[in-house]
Amino acid sequence: MKGHDMVDNVTSIEQRASETRMPSTEPHDCERINDDAWVLPVEVLLDLLNATAREAEMPCDALGATLGDPSSGLRIYVQPGQSDHDLSRLIRKLIGHYLGKPGTGLCVAPAFESDGEFEIISVPGKRAATTEGAAVDAALHTAPDIASLYEGSRWAPLDGRRTDGEVIDALKAITVDRHHGLAEDLPEEAPELPEGIGAAVGFGYDKDGERCPLVFVDPNLPSGLRADLWGFCVALASGGDLGGAEPNVDGIFFVGTQRFPVSGPGAGLLAALTLQRLGRRPGDCGFQLASEPAMSSEQLPDAA
Repeated sequence: MKGHDMVDNVTSIEQRASETRMPSTEPHDCERINDDAWVLPVEVLLDLLNATAREAEMPCDALGATLGDPSSGLRIYVQPGQSDHDLSRLIRKLIGHYLGKPGTGLCVAPAFESDGEFEIISVPGKRAATTEGAAVDAALHTAPDIASLYEGSRWAPLDGRRTDGEVIDALKAITVDRHHGLAEDLPEEAPELPEGIGAAVGFGYDKDGERCPLVFVDPNLPSGLRADLWGFCVALASGGDLGGAEPNVDGIFFVGTQRFPVSGPGAGLLAALTLQRLGRRPGDCGFQLASEPAMSSEQLPDAA
């Protein structure tokens, strides 16, 4: 099953959550996060950020685009002759990186792989420290309710804002009800996860011999981190793109607790959008995978 199918018919699962709706406080509804850069139309992104994109000859033919001094608004310069597809990806890459790690002097260069990916190159330059630069910082986090931009789309919240606990319950239900697997807090009797690891995702077989996911998350983590981690694990278990990452010899993925901004399509972006769909504005959902041999498949509980 493709990763994007995991939230298509989630309404019945949503009924498991409490009827009491409380606003989530982390992060704020109005805060723009860089996964928006990979979902919203490019025209909307440019308008939101008071940004312009124009063609300009690059100092090096290998560079595809660069970001100018943002002190008076974001200025994006792109190498002439780009296809519409590449132009969109170049702009999204720059905006996503800027939202995750603001700075000036950023360039994107076409990578040499055949998939058309781009890599970020940081060139010497410092961020504007003027009051104008501070105003741009403030503008990045004081937009009107970002949820309104998703209204009517497949990623708009299904039923209002929800607490971290309610969203985690809904994510567990997706794994259990849709994928017929296990989704539980890591049991007390289970081997302790290595330092810096917050979850384990593997696959087992049910009584009918069907392959199903097994997801276990450390219940002792802060609720905001735990919600984002659950989102990533459920996206991973449902078939989200891992960018070539491989499990350990026992077929288990170990997920770290350190968060990174989403850098493009994949499991992290799917996690962020799923969390938003379920009623919580996500934090950074780019988690690293590790193949720590601390737990074998025999030590994971059997799928029900």
